Amino acid sequence: MNNMSILITSPFTHISSNIHSHRAAQAAIYADQLEDAGYTVHLDRTGDIHPDINSFDTICVYHGNDWGGSLNLFGGMKNYGNIDNLIRYSQFKGIVKSLWIDHPKYSEMLEPRMKGDIHPDWAKVDWENLKRIENTAVTLRQMTATTKVVAGDSHAICMYRPGWFVNSVPFKTLHGALKEGLSTFIQPHHEIAEFYFGNIDVRHHLMRQANPEEATRDLAKRYYEQLSQLDLAKVYAYELLPIENESRALPKTGYYKGTPFYGAWEHRETVRLIFKDEMKKLCAQGSVNFIEWVDYLMNDKGELDFAHMEKPKSVHLSRDSYPHWQGRKWSGLSETKPSTLEDFFI
Repeated sequence: MNNMSILITSPFTHISSNIHSHRAAQAAIYADQLEDAGYTVHLDRTGDIHPDINSFDTICVYHGNDWGGSLNLFGGMKNYGNIDNLIRYSQFKGIVKSLWIDHPKYSEMLEPRMKGDIHPDWAKVDWENLKRIENTAVTLRQMTATTKVVAGDSHAICMYRPGWFVNSVPFKTLHGALKEGLSTFIQPHHEIAEFYFGNIDVRHHLMRQANPEEATRDLAKRYYEQLSQLDLAKVYAYELLPIENESRALPKTGYYKGTPFYGAWEHRETVRLIFKDEMKKLCAQGSVNFIEWVDYLMNDKGELDFAHMEKPKSVHLSRDSYPHWQGRKWSGLSETKPSTLEDFFI
């Protein structure tokens, strides 16, 4: 058991206290994992009084679950609204652990922009200490030792619960995961694995095939074949999300080839149900467990209800509607909601 008190913070965009934020959900998961490992964890959220960063010996830095390798400063160097947070971060003198990814070289991205019409507060950034942080930060991927893993695309974080490791790979299709091999998404010490790939394939790719129904059945068969070949104590696969109404606005990060989805709602829902039926049939004859779980997410039209999705817009679920764990305390809320899928894991 550790007695160390650590702060989870972000050098640019503050960690939102909004329970409906997908970006903040990943930070809450890291906080929960570190607390489960025995640390006293402070999550540096919007709306809170930000603590003195140098009152901590160690901080864990969260770079977002949407980090793509470049900085997009809303408002630019003249009007960026979170400059105070970077100044504060650059002045930290202790040990830094970078969550999930190697610490990006932010100083190298920003210093070339330090000219022209910029806000004078950029001069308050401690550039030399920021470089020290970047060069000495230790990357932290596995927060706790566990034999249980959930692997999938960006949707997979909704299946987190204490005692589980989540390997969430943004933009990874089931087709792509099968090409790499499902075994590459787990580690040798894992004994129980759940897989949650396929939502991206339904949204963008299956309706682009010459015969979508045939392509869907083939995808399910290839999925099952690899799942059944994993040398593990237990293997699970999750049912895919229902399709939300086409009126929902989505951020451009969810677009592929310029569109938020491909194929009409009815057609995508059809291939989703074909995939479900095929997986149920295949899993019933073998050792893979297929988990049906999405009924509570649907409205009376059979659509994924907007009430259960990230607000104001996204393809992801709100953390408040996660099936196992909602981590409400990390948004300053009481833990009152039961675990929807608890019976599967007794």
